[in-house]
Amino acid sequence: MIKDLEDISTYRHSSGKPKNLFGTIVNKLGQPLLFGILLLLTGVAGFFAANGAAFVTFGIAGALLCALIVYTCIFNPLSGYYLVVIVAFFSSFPQRIINRDLPISTFVEVLILFLFLGTFWKKKGDENSKGNLLKSGITILVIINALYFIIEFFNPNNSPAGWIFSSKRYAVYILFFVISYKLINTAERFRYFMKFWLVMSFIAAAYGCWQQWVGFFPFELNYLKNDPHEYALLFQGGVIRKFSFLDGVVTFGNLAGSMAVITTILALTEKDKKRRRKLAFVAWILFLGMSYSGTRTTTIMMPAGIALYVLTTLKNKATLMTLFITIMAVLFVIFAPIDNPTLNRMRSTFDSKDESLNVRTMNRKSIQPYIYSHPMGGGIGASGVEGMRFNPSHPLAGFPPDSGLLKLALDMGWIGLALNILLYLMILYQGIYYYFQIRNEEYKRYVIAITCGMFSVMITMFAQVSIGQIPNALFFYAVLALVKRLMEFDEKQRPFLPHKGELVYI
Repeated sequence: MIKDLEDISTYRHSSGKPKNLFGTIVNKLGQPLLFGILLLLTGVAGFFAANGAAFVTFGIAGALLCALIVYTCIFNPLSGYYLVVIVAFFSSFPQRIINRDLPISTFVEVLILFLFLGTFWKKKGDENSKGNLLKSGITILVIINALYFIIEFFNPNNSPAGWIFSSKRYAVYILFFVISYKLINTAERFRYFMKFWLVMSFIAAAYGCWQQWVGFFPFELNYLKNDPHEYALLFQGGVIRKFSFLDGVVTFGNLAGSMAVITTILALTEKDKKRRRKLAFVAWILFLGMSYSGTRTTTIMMPAGIALYVLTTLKNKATLMTLFITIMAVLFVIFAPIDNPTLNRMRSTFDSKDESLNVRTMNRKSIQPYIYSHPMGGGIGASGVEGMRFNPSHPLAGFPPDSGLLKLALDMGWIGLALNILLYLMILYQGIYYYFQIRNEEYKRYVIAITCGMFSVMITMFAQVSIGQIPNALFFYAVLALVKRLMEFDEKQRPFLPHKGELVYI
């Protein structure tokens, strides 16, 4: 892992062209100039700290760090790519420390814009001769959904304010989809990509376990108690649901759950015993983190992901053993005579008499006539808290869209819901198709693990809005593009091209 980090940190664009005049000047004057700027900022920061304005000192340090990250995104996009992900992971942590809201998530969106510019400035062509992101069913449906999102701007049922607010982040995710495909263009870079996300997710899950086993830091409790309503939602069954250093329990639970599915499948298909044990340990910590989040919907993620893996690889003996262990684990969670707040929270997922579940069911039934009569929905951002903020007089303003699919139907109508479901089906189809077409065993492992992980996320959309939060959405959109890359890596290694009868356009 250390070697991989060194490889990433020393990446340079290898076009073979001589440096331009600007680059020469920067190399000659850059170090003294940088030293002078740092010395000046250190003096200014020391002055404010000595006069009791330590917050200004932290502001100067933060501004300098932001400038360095922006510079990296433009001039060294591969390193900037991972810096953006790190910032996305910790975007909510600083505001808990200082007990103030900070626009770090907006900063992540701005960084992705700079990263997009840097990627297309530094990259001259594709190192993979077969690279063509448009030759993908997923890409086509992503474009169709994006075009429909643009059409929603003209929806007469809503004001443009909600659309403008949501469009910024949606556009950034589309850009990240393209950036990931452009930068992760070799098998070595893809391996590092997977290692990086597994390590970051493991750190997040381990911190969530720390919160469960040791407790919250005082600054975390102070931040929670500032909002009594939020605190009441998190305090369930005599314990506080854990959120790690992410923005909330839903984000943490979905990240840990989906990555637990991916890591479990990678462990099951790993032949090296040492690596298999490491992956199994990581999967266990991720599973615990998912459980401690108290997000009941995530309880179904592991069974759903494993079920798809079993159906895809049913002839494998290890698959049958995995199926048996999964069934026994689910039965243990439901019927084990153990009274535990975490287990009780998970068991309520399967309780048909749960009051919360029944209320959500009644809400869905009551709003169905509106969905049927509005094919384009009420407009982007019309429902829930967003509706109260941008269009409080709208009939959907304040209506709780507890389900991700229900929110799609309310905001974008049944047309938008159908387009999104088609995208989800294409993700499954393309992933399974690639699994059976790819000949390289390593790439097959990655494809089936990612497909099952994404399937587990899609399942949770039935009960909560689980696609769209940072950093989860960055991984979701990145792997949508990189599944296509895995197929290209495999085709590049083949001694001959696919036959004419094969579906090479997917």
